[in-house]
Amino acid sequence: MQIQTRSIPWIIIGNYFLFGSLWILLSDTLLYNLSHDFLSNRQIGIFKGWFFILLTCGFLYFLLKHLLSKNQEMEKQLIESEERYRRLVESSPYGISLMQKGKVNYTNQTGLDIIGIPTLEDLHKKQLSLVVNPEDTKRIRAILQQMEADPSSEPQTVEYQLVRSNDQIIDVESTFIPIIFKDEAATIIQTSDITERKRAVKELWEAKQLIQAIISASPIATLALDMEANIRLWNPAAEKIFGWRSDEIIGKKSQIVPEGEKDITIPEIIEHGHIVNKEVRRKRKDGSLVYTALSTAPIQDKDGKINGIMAAFMDITDKKQTEEALLKTEKLSAVGQLAASVAHEIRNPLTSVKGFIQLLEQDESVSDKAPFISIMLSEIDRMDSIIKDLLILAKPQAERLSSFRIDTLLSYVVQLLSTQASLYNVFFIKDFSNEDYQLFGEENQLKQVFINLIKNAIESMPLGGNVTLRLSKEEDVIIVKIEDEGVGIPQHKIKTLGEPFYTTKEEGTGLGLLSSFKIIENHNGSIKFDSTVGIGTTVTVQFPVTKEEQ
Repeated sequence: MQIQTRSIPWIIIGNYFLFGSLWILLSDTLLYNLSHDFLSNRQIGIFKGWFFILLTCGFLYFLLKHLLSKNQEMEKQLIESEERYRRLVESSPYGISLMQKGKVNYTNQTGLDIIGIPTLEDLHKKQLSLVVNPEDTKRIRAILQQMEADPSSEPQTVEYQLVRSNDQIIDVESTFIPIIFKDEAATIIQTSDITERKRAVKELWEAKQLIQAIISASPIATLALDMEANIRLWNPAAEKIFGWRSDEIIGKKSQIVPEGEKDITIPEIIEHGHIVNKEVRRKRKDGSLVYTALSTAPIQDKDGKINGIMAAFMDITDKKQTEEALLKTEKLSAVGQLAASVAHEIRNPLTSVKGFIQLLEQDESVSDKAPFISIMLSEIDRMDSIIKDLLILAKPQAERLSSFRIDTLLSYVVQLLSTQASLYNVFFIKDFSNEDYQLFGEENQLKQVFINLIKNAIESMPLGGNVTLRLSKEEDVIIVKIEDEGVGIPQHKIKTLGEPFYTTKEEGTGLGLLSSFKIIENHNGSIKFDSTVGIGTTVTVQFPVTKEEQ
């Protein structure tokens, strides 16, 4: 507007000078050529002057009218443009301010609302140090000084804190833009309140940290897989349960499904939804198997699209072993109750039968039947031995508890079975460390346990070999290991050892191991079988060291 107004006089002067010069030059030349009469020329000159004045007035009138009309139109457009920009600035969700020479010349309503000051006049009364948090004042002042010193510098966006009129501290983000205003350097500041955004980001970060802490501290193996079944998350519990470190398996396919077993695919999980506590076997890094309870859930993005699967594996190996032990204990209890009844009912008539057969053995009239009588007595003795095993299972039993050395007991059993070992071409190797192997318990019952176990070891080696007895002590536990070089026991049969009437021998009853399990249990001990077919078997028996009560 100012530029157009200043140019109007120069436009008028220029046009007037050009038009007047042309008129004088052309009219004088024409007058000179048409008449040489001085009086006539003088009258024509007066007429020419008045005509020039009228013509000039008309020209100036139309010129001024055109220029003023155009100027008014431009002023109207400028006012409309200013109004549009004013409305745009006033309705902006951002606070927009104009600063020049350290003073706020303008701030829209949003800017005033952010600061918490009602009017621009009230803002003028505030110093920068009272509006900006003292910790940020120096940094913001340096930016403003740089903008005024170099208007061509690049805009800067920074986060800082403002102190509102009610002393509330808020987080803001401002973009500082250098401009030229009224021929002087100034700065436009566009500000937005990011307090809620920063609070949301903080809460999101804290929630993420909490979830990570829960997953890291959880004893449950937690895995996350993408839609291609690549592992994206592998927590410390997964490292402990399965053996792979996170850096060994993240980004790779899962390797925990045993060969020959069908894995639960991602499409199946998506189709059926959540899976809760499904018992599955999984493979460790060392190849061993672990029983787990599997739970799964789909991972969804913000639009509800499934982009992965979360899987949790709880190690239930101990639970399964406890259930098996409980089942075996229940079987032992049932067999014990049955054994007590059956043994007492059979033993009395069996004793009578044995007595009568022994009388027949002394009768010379049936001497030709002596071999048969001998067989009958032998079988009765075998039946009596089975009844004794049954009575061991019965409860309660009278115990003769005493303190004894288990290394001495094992040496006695070795000597007792040495003859049978020689028949099988089996040799004994004793590996006893120099410890105090004093144990408190029922010596005769434990003697029977080791007779059964060592006898089984001998009979498992029809081609001969070595039976190694290892005796050691760890803290308050005595450990006995019986190692043979026999045919071994298949893995699927190891679980059934000690069950009533289960045996791997053709002529066995299974009661020997059953009674051994019962005796070891009564001594608060444990027994474990490790076997490889064709290599041999190791039986590990452990007893807690207890002192005889005074």
